[in-house]
Amino acid sequence: MARAVDPTGARDYFELTTFLEGRTRAWGVFEDRFGRLRRRISVDMEGRWEDGTFILEETFVYDTGAREQRTWRVVPTGDGRFTATCPDCIGSAVGECDDQSIRMRYRFRLRLEAREISVDFDDRIYRMSDTIAVNRATMRKWGVKLGELSLFFERRADEVKESRAVPR
Repeated sequence: MARAVDPTGARDYFELTTFLEGRTRAWGVFEDRFGRLRRRISVDMEGRWEDGTFILEETFVYDTGAREQRTWRVVPTGDGRFTATCPDCIGSAVGECDDQSIRMRYRFRLRLEAREISVDFDDRIYRMSDTIAVNRATMRKWGVKLGELSLFFERRADEVKESRAVPR
């Protein structure tokens, strides 16, 4: 079944700020470029608006017991596009949304034990339902694929503000 066309011409974007507003939990894995499991990850997120900027606080817990916190500041720029920054992001992330997915590209400072490297992320999130999304992020260095992160997002059902059914 096709998605109904809005007679006003407005688009129904799958927006990062709408989906991640409130509390969300994610879990997943990081695989190296050979498909070997390297890490299991869980993430607790809380998103809120402050003075026209969407603040997304993330707490990562790795299977090693290591914890990491990150705060993203997301600014919508119109027509399904946005920019985002966090302390580990080099410059700004550039994002765009359509009716079923979000894509964000950025350069990132990745900490690996005693050193830090800069990597390029191509981060894609796919809407599955009002409360579920799947994230695939590919990490590259000098154009060479280092690995992929797969995360599965679940919003708390009581945090969902409006229903947006996924077309079949």
